Order: sequence, then structure tokens, then C-alpha cells
Amino acid sequence: MGSLFTSFNTGVSGLHTAQSGLNTTSHNLANVKTKGYTRQQNIQTDRYYQNVKVAVDGSQIQTGLGTTVSAIRQIRDAFLDKEYHLETGRKAFYEKLSETSGEIEDIFGETEGMEFRNNLQSLWNVMQEMANNPEDITKRRLFVSTAESFLETAQNIYTQLNTYQVSLNKEISDQVDRINTIGETIAYYNKEIAKIEAGGVENANDYRDARNLLLDELATYTNFNYQEDEKGSIQVYIENALFVDAGVSYHLGCEKIPENGFYTVRWMDNGYGDAFDTSEAYSTERKTDVGSLRGILTARGLKIANYSDIPDQPQKEDFIDNKGVFDETAYKVAQNKYEAAVSAYNNTTGNSIITQIQAQFDRLIHNVVTKINDAFAPNIEIKGNQVNLGTVTTGTTADGEAFDMTKLTGGKYKVLDVINCPVGADDHETIGTEVFSRGQIDRYQKITLNGQIYGKDADGNDIPLAQKTVDADGNETYTLYLYNEENESDIDWMYTLNSMVINKELTADYSLLEVKANPELGLDGAYAFGQNLFQDLLHSWDEDLGVLDPNSQASYNFDDYYTNMIGGLGIRGNDWNNMVDYQTSLAESIEDKRQQVAGVSSDEELVNMMKYQHAYNAASRYINTIDSMLETLIERLG
Repeated sequence: MGSLFTSFNTGVSGLHTAQSGLNTTSHNLANVKTKGYTRQQNIQTDRYYQNVKVAVDGSQIQTGLGTTVSAIRQIRDAFLDKEYHLETGRKAFYEKLSETSGEIEDIFGETEGMEFRNNLQSLWNVMQEMANNPEDITKRRLFVSTAESFLETAQNIYTQLNTYQVSLNKEISDQVDRINTIGETIAYYNKEIAKIEAGGVENANDYRDARNLLLDELATYTNFNYQEDEKGSIQVYIENALFVDAGVSYHLGCEKIPENGFYTVRWMDNGYGDAFDTSEAYSTERKTDVGSLRGILTARGLKIANYSDIPDQPQKEDFIDNKGVFDETAYKVAQNKYEAAVSAYNNTTGNSIITQIQAQFDRLIHNVVTKINDAFAPNIEIKGNQVNLGTVTTGTTADGEAFDMTKLTGGKYKVLDVINCPVGADDHETIGTEVFSRGQIDRYQKITLNGQIYGKDADGNDIPLAQKTVDADGNETYTLYLYNEENESDIDWMYTLNSMVINKELTADYSLLEVKANPELGLDGAYAFGQNLFQDLLHSWDEDLGVLDPNSQASYNFDDYYTNMIGGLGIRGNDWNNMVDYQTSLAESIEDKRQQVAGVSSDEELVNMMKYQHAYNAASRYINTIDSMLETLIERLG
């Protein structure tokens, strides 16, 4: 009879197991369309066996006591999860780059960049008109106003690029806040999962689903990895820095870069400092092209770039002295510095689409401005060791301060070419008036001398460096126009879109525009010189402006430079769009595989339901049979 009661309990265990299977199947079916739900499966095992007796051969004779559900597990593939996180993160990264390139194209007007190209064309057209009739005051006024419009449009584009950079702060801040919230929630689920699973009786599958869903979302923001401990908690690392440790989460924060107000992302409470290494260009190999947050930071860059961020390759002819001797050592030093500068460019300015286009665009404007300014106020380079000061030892600046002229007997510097420069159409025949000015710094430091000083031309002949003027009383005065060199460490000293203005003296008096021949040249037809000046400017439009990218030695004229700049932007944007399409397809393919493993199939679950229902019915019939046997046995034994 004891054996029958044991068999009865075996049947009951079958009922419980089948009922549990039905419950799990129903739970799966109820969550067919629930986002993030992972299919659950019952794991059935034998219950313990009862020893009955020892057989003749010494082995134990045992009676099984039925079956039990040892666990209700989730069906997931950890490898597919990690692949999905990586590829969705990479997709989000390139989406941000693609989005940024589209914004930049909008800022320039059209995909072809036609709007600003029209400003370049207008400037060329007005110079062509000036070449025909430079003495017409109306034409001079038109030239200055067109130059002003050209600069205003360029500065408007440049300002919009800068504003767009700063506007990304909000997006960075929002993503950092969301990442922190995800970390706090994962830490909460860690504690709940550990609490529920501590007894080893059940799995906290619904909490695990919620946690996995958060990991999927986190993958769109940043690259991370994680591992699970024996308690069911996970440790999450972002860029190898601890983010979540069991029930504790660490926080990211935004700090402003003082120079420009850009946000940088730093760890606030785990001692790791900067969250992302931005010292090198993004790389698929190093997995630094993952996550929309890094995508924003990469697209934005770390600075507001200008023309000085594009390194110029040293030219051998610049290292040949006046005796024709080539200084190979100095050239190699300069070449090494250039190669280091190119590497730095690729990892910083060239790594960001915004800073790259800022630098390239500013370089275009800088070279246009320099070409025009140098036409109206041409400089000559002087070597200090070739300067003859004569009896002149000191001069007087415009501020009335003494200037030690012996400073000019060393090094190299530039001065206004007072003999060959054109002069204004005003009564004083003013010289040295530039069209585009640095906002705070004059083009020249004017030094008044009591005598003439001389330099050397290419043939070794003496050339006067100061302008000679004679007043009504016959008194001679000499003025040296010492060029204030650009200083790339100070924006105020640079001809950059951040600091340039149209020369206010010109807008107040158009006659100051130098369109006449210098009287020192003794030429007939003063305005014919102005015609030639503008013709030369027009011809210079077809001369090489310089390289667009230091990684390519292809050089372009003004129009081709702009065309290739916008074309390069479009090519990069198209490449990123293709990457987004590829990553989308790849992520969807991996997600399909994940769903084949973790997703719920209605057909499969209905089959399982029938299986468990049959098992339940079989267990019921088995119990009925045992019940009948017990009833018969009891009745017959009285």
C-alpha cells in the first residue's frame, strides 16, 4: 500500500509540473508583443529517488518520486546580445555624423552650396567692373559694399556653425541625464533580482527583461560591456570605467570648456575623470565609433576652428638663403613639425566634420581677404641683417612713444612697399589702406623717422623702406609702415572670420581705396595702374589658393576650392548615410536572430500548451488509476 501512495504522489508531481508548464506557456503567449520580453521555458528534472533495497549484485533498487520544475529560465543568447549592442551603438554614432553633415549643408544654403558661391561670384564681378573704370566713385562704392556683403555672409555662415556647435550642449546634457537614469534603474533592478533569487527558488525573469531592455537603450548612447555575478547582479563598464556595480550606480556630468562653452563629459563620482578619450580620431578597430553621445562629441569637436588649424607643408625654396644655399637641417626640422601637425589635425580638427569645415571655410575667406589686402597694401619682406639705418636710431609711434630702430636689424619682418603700392584717390594720396581689417589690430604700426632707412631687393640693390613726405615749409618726414604679423595664438591678431571687419575708414570715405599709381613710380595715367591692379586680382582668382586637406597635396583655385570643400562634405555625408544603412541592416539581422532565440512564437507556444495539457491529462488519468487501485485494495481488505 505504501508503494501505491508513493505512486499517487508521483502522479501529483506530474500534475504540478504540467500546470507550471501551462502557466509559463500562457505567460509567454500573453507577452507576444511586449517589447523586451524574453521567452521563458520550464526546466524539468527528476525528484529524488527512494532506496527500496539492495540487489543481489550490491546495487541499490530505487523508486522514482516523480518530476519537478527546477527552474523557469529565459532563453537568450548572450553573444547575440553583445553583437546587437555593438551594432546598434555604431548605427547611432553614424546617424549623428550624418545628421550633422545635413545641418552643415543647410547652413551653406543648398547641397551644392550655390548660395555662398554667388557671393564669391559677385565679388569677382565687381572687381571686373572696377578693372574697366576704377576712377568712378560709384564703382568704388559698389566694390566696398560688395566686399562688406561678402564678409557679412561668410561671417553669418561661420557664426551659424559656431552656434550649432554650442546648441549640441543641450543634446549632450539630455543624453548624459538619460544615461545616469538608466544606471540608477539598472542598480535598482540588480538589488531586486538579487533579493528574489537569493533563495534559489525562482528567477526574477520580468526584472531581468526590464534590465535587458535598459541595456539595449544604453547601447544606443555609448559603448559598454557588462558581466553578471553569482547573485544575478551585473557590473556595467562604460569605456572601461565602472558605471554600475550591483546596487550602486556612478554618474556622468557635463563640464564647460572655459574657452568656448562646449560641454565635455566627465565622471563625477568614480574617480575616472574624462568619460571619453578624444585624443585620437574615431576608429572601428578600437570601437570608438559607437554610441550617439560619442557621435555628437565627435561631430562637434573640441574647439571653434579657423584657418590656422590646417597645417601648411614647408616649401624647400623657403630654406634657400640669398646665396642660393639650401638649409637641409632646418628644412627637416620644419618637415618633422609639419608631420606632427598633420597627425594632430587628423585626430582633432579633421576628426570633426564641423571643425574641419570651419577651418576649410575660414581658410578660403582668409586667403581671399589676404589676396585683396595685399593688392592694395603690398608688403615686402626684409631681412634685418640687410637693413641700413644710416643715422636713424629711434622713431616715434602713433602713440607718441619712442621706438628703438635697432630692433629691426635682426630677424625677418614685413613693411609696406612704399614705392610700388597704389595710392588712394583722396587729396593726400593715402597709402596702406586695407579693405578687410582685424577688429582690434591695425595693419601697420606707423613709425615716424627723421631720416630714410634702406633694405635690399632680390638683386642686392638699396630700396627705401619709409614713405617720404614734405610739408608746405619744405620739412621732410619719413614714415615706416611696419606690418603687424598675424599671431595664431591670438584671434585678435588674425584675419579670421571671428575677428574681421570691413575697414571703417573705407566705408566712411571711398576715395581712400587705392586705385591710382604711386607718384614715386613716375607713371602716366594714374588710374591705368588701378585697372592693372584689378586685372591682376582677377587673374589671381585662377591661381592656387592652397590645399584643402593636409592629407592631400591637391591644390585648388578659389572657385574649385569651394566646390571641392562642399563636395567633400557631401561625400562624407553620403559615406555616413551608407554606414547608417549598413548598420541598420546588420542590427536588424542580429535582432531577427535574437528574436528567433528569445522571442515568443505563437505557434510554438500553442504546441507547448497542447503538450502540457496532454501531460496534465495523462497525470490525471494516472492518479485516477492509482485511486481505483487503492479503492479496490481497501474494499477487499475490509
